[in-house]
This record gives sequence, structure tokens and C-alpha cells, in this order.
Amino acid sequence: MAVTLSQESERPHVAHLRLDYNDLNLLTVDEADSVRETVASVPDEVSVLTIAADRTGASGDEIRGLSAGLNLEWAQSLSAHEGHDLLRAFYEMIEAVRDLDAVVVCSCGAYTLGAAFELAIACEFRVATADARLGLPEVTVGLPTVIHGGLLLRLAGTQTAAELVYTGKTLSGAEAAERRLVNRAVAPAEYDDALDDLVDSLAAKSPQILRTQKRVLRRFRSLGLERGMEASIGDIGRTFGTPDQREAMAAFLDDREPEFDG
Repeated sequence: MAVTLSQESERPHVAHLRLDYNDLNLLTVDEADSVRETVASVPDEVSVLTIAADRTGASGDEIRGLSAGLNLEWAQSLSAHEGHDLLRAFYEMIEAVRDLDAVVVCSCGAYTLGAAFELAIACEFRVATADARLGLPEVTVGLPTVIHGGLLLRLAGTQTAAELVYTGKTLSGAEAAERRLVNRAVAPAEYDDALDDLVDSLAAKSPQILRTQKRVLRRFRSLGLERGMEASIGDIGRTFGTPDQREAMAAFLDDREPEFDG
């Protein structure tokens, strides 16, 4: 099955990307390329995307992890040139997620490690089980953490980033929530409901406004805060007078749920 992408029939602005490579969804160049290509195929109408491990065939209440990261058996004999190609593939995979107009929710599940954790912290939201294992253990296997590991500085600050990348330690989901690395960390029995509640909350918003908000925040990243704030005036100004803006404002004033066309 590898990577699949599906849109909800009742909410076509909500889509789900699922990984199913192997038991731990270990990554190589091929897997990274297939994720990137699938992300690039997300339709423009999608405003909420979830990324998770496929759970088809999982027994009972089993919560899979997104991925345990790099396939070490495959990578241990790579040359410097091949290692460069691998890092480039990981970089392009994660940049594809960051460049989406859709708001992305990462289902970290029971574990998300290494490059997969870098992908997770590139998403807007992360949900994990309270006892999940999360982190960047690259230094333990002889590799520095690079590229999107730098996003840790924004999420959790210098001290937590230094602790994780220099020691390779992993955090439980509960510890990660305390350090602001995940948005929700719940018991396995509550996991699906927590994920669904978050997606439902996002899906209830105007798809057009969500996509615009994502572009505004992405501009802060590319232009810097000061220039990004000024540049966002045009984006936000153009939302006035749109059907979604008028419906959202009217619904708020009428104390009712808004109804958007998509």
C-alpha cells in the first residue's frame, strides 16, 4: 500500500495521508520520495490534512506510531554521496508539508522518531499517546541532527533542543506535551477521540480562511516577522466581503454554527 491519500466524502476539504511501508514505517529515499509526491498531489480545496500510519488490520485498540525514522539496516553502508541524497530526500519531503496551504495534523501515535519527528514538528499540530516515544536519536547512531531538527528551537527553546539533539534521549508523549512539542498527549483509549476532536474543530472553520491563515504564517517564515506582518495586510484585507467571511461573522453574531460552501 505504501502511501495513500483520501478525501472525506462529506467534508472534501478534509483529507488523510496514510503511511504503510513496513511494521515501523522505516524510511529510505524511496519512502521519502513517495511521501513528498503524495503531499504534492493534495488538492487545492483541502484545508485540513492529517498524516498518520495506516491502521488497517491493527488488532483491537492498537495505536501505531507514525514512523520509527531512518531504516538503519539500509543506511549503514551508505557513502557520503548517498547520504547527501538521503538528506535531500528528507528535506524535500518535509518542505512539501511545510509548503502546503492546508493545516496539517500529525498523528504521532505510539512513537515518532528521527526524520519522522522532524516531519511531525513541521506540521501545525501533533497528537500522541501519553506513553509515546518521541525524539531525535540520531546522535546515538552516529549522525548529527540536521535540517528540520532546527524547528525544535522555535517550538521548545534552546535548552530542550540542546538536550534532545546532544543526548539523543526520547520523551514520552506526556513529557513532550509539557515541553510544548505536542498539542495533545492522551491515554491510548482516548487517542482517536482526541484526534477526531481536533480535526473536527479545524474542519468547522472556513476552508478559505484556514488556507489564507496558513499562507500568512508561512510568509512570516520566509520574509521574517516584520516584513511578513506588513505583507499579510493584503491577504487579510482580501478576505473582507467574501462569502465565507460574511457567513462566519454573521454566524458569530447570531450565536449559531456557520455553514460554508467549501
